Amino acid sequence: RNSRSIQILGGTLLIAVGLALVTGLWSDFVSWVRDAFVSDVRLPI
Repeated sequence: RNSRSIQILGGTLLIAVGLALVTGLWSDFVSWVRDAFVSDVRLPI
């Protein structure tokens, strides 16, 4: 039913990630995600 829409969305996301990698924006995004969502808590193992 929605397979064509999912294909178009996936292709668009692939193009967007590719452009982000080429322009260097991907590393800025990854740094932001790390700062926003990853804590620096060390779990004792």
